[in-house]
Amino acid sequence: MSSCPGRELSANLDLLRAVAVLLVFFSHVYRAHHDYSFASLGIFGVVLFFIHTSFVLMASLHRLESSARSSVQLALAFWTRRFFRIYPLAILCIILVIAFRIPVNPGEAYNWIGMKGILSNLALIQNLTNCDDLQGVLWSLPVEVQMYIILPFAYFALRGDNRYRSLALWALALLLAFAAMPLALHYSLMSFRRNVFIFAPCFTAGIVAFDLTRNKTYKRRLPAWMWPVCIFTAIALFGPRSGANFLFLLLRAWGLSLFLAFLFANVKEGQPNWMHNIFHWIAEHSYGIYLSHSIVLWIVFYQMAQFSLWVQIPALIAGAIGIPALLYVSIEKPLILAGGHLARRLLSQDVG
Repeated sequence: MSSCPGRELSANLDLLRAVAVLLVFFSHVYRAHHDYSFASLGIFGVVLFFIHTSFVLMASLHRLESSARSSVQLALAFWTRRFFRIYPLAILCIILVIAFRIPVNPGEAYNWIGMKGILSNLALIQNLTNCDDLQGVLWSLPVEVQMYIILPFAYFALRGDNRYRSLALWALALLLAFAAMPLALHYSLMSFRRNVFIFAPCFTAGIVAFDLTRNKTYKRRLPAWMWPVCIFTAIALFGPRSGANFLFLLLRAWGLSLFLAFLFANVKEGQPNWMHNIFHWIAEHSYGIYLSHSIVLWIVFYQMAQFSLWVQIPALIAGAIGIPALLYVSIEKPLILAGGHLARRLLSQDVG
């Protein structure tokens, strides 16, 4: 769930990412109280993450390409940056979960998943080894990591003047998703969610948005106010309290992802204001919020169960804001810079 460091500020992208993490957060607040009626709200939040991430990372590849001497060098630099962005904080989260015996979801009992499970979670390959997640939110990270492997090849396929090759990629992603469906249906819901091909149309929608906007002369003609309106329209169409099964939610996600991609490519940028500053902060700290909020919910609602809501709510707000801020300053930002430095060194080397 990582944003692209060093990108130009975009009020529209910040709003998309902020809404994504807030949907997951509020879905899990209900889940912490054993209310699963807003589960689809969290799923759609992850879908928005996937759209956002693939867009900004395609833009990152585009920027890196000017310094790369070869496609191999470009891919290695990109993967290096991604490793430093996603793994350190995930590893810290896993270590804390093991050390303090934090359950996979607030309100559940802690479950030891064995060394294979722990190593799989540390490597973010638990979907490939068919192991349980140490935290509920970790299910999406292997899917995202595997998307990182694919993205450079998608970028190479788009190079050239034809701006509509991405639509062919989206159609291919849709075919792969349908092909993966029968196999996924034989396994559990969690295994279904872990399949990278199932979410390929959501990732590819972000690629479509990048492809349509990469030309600097491209004109966005729709008013900026349409962006937030259509994001919340998409949430309503997806169904925040939907009783539909996961298959039908996926079908909606694929269509709404492409809808949002075309909309993003045609809506003008919103003007910076105090609300944008809030959304920018949430977007910048969203990975820390995503990884830490379940732990914060467990502490506030279960380890502090003896306290009243007048104590729990301020503690929840303080933890939800303070912990991601601390993680960003102490871990995320320094390692983003370290990854960027190493990537620049890779790009400066001659590749035979």
